[in-house]
Amino acid sequence: MIYIQKTIGFWDIDSLPESYKVGTNIEQYEEGAYLALSNEQAAFHEAHPDASQLEVWNIELTPEPEQPVVPDPEPDELAIARQAKLQEIAEQDEFSNKFFVSVKRGGAEIANQELWIDKDLRNSLYSITLPALQSDGETTTKLWTTGTPPQSIDVPIVWAMEKLPLLEIYAKRTYDLRASNEAATYAATTVDEIAQIDVKLNYPHFLTFELNLDLGV
Repeated sequence: MIYIQKTIGFWDIDSLPESYKVGTNIEQYEEGAYLALSNEQAAFHEAHPDASQLEVWNIELTPEPEQPVVPDPEPDELAIARQAKLQEIAEQDEFSNKFFVSVKRGGAEIANQELWIDKDLRNSLYSITLPALQSDGETTTKLWTTGTPPQSIDVPIVWAMEKLPLLEIYAKRTYDLRASNEAATYAATTVDEIAQIDVKLNYPHFLTFELNLDLGV
């Protein structure tokens, strides 16, 4: 006789000791009782040795859960094209991070310097640093070029406060272009669509601010 029990599984024994709890239904099985298998259940167990106790008792295998449908991986050529285009976009955005100061004296340009001020520094200069310097009696501040080694340019604080909003507008436009191009790159479904994205299109011209040393502005 084959018995099933929740803890030990299947037990083939001629007869159980009298002290063992024997049941006739699943509720008693859940409480630890031994259930004797019928001939049909025993035959099912023999035909399906890996079946669980409950599957044998019910003479029915539990269906395998449906596996989620996993989309096919993106074709290699599309993934490569997408990554290459995103790199192009990042490089173009980095290239746009500059403006120029044309330093003039006596009506002639004596220097043309490349600079950049990132978003955090722009906000800090405009809202905190420059007003604080003015309150402390300062009239000029230093800006630093992007070259190596960097060079300082002394500019009037009033001049800097006038130029920073213009620089902020320029930076917002270049950011919008980068984000738009990135969105289009992710939305593209073919290599041709990605190739048609012109990362340089519509970028604004670099800003050039005139600093007239004769006027102090």
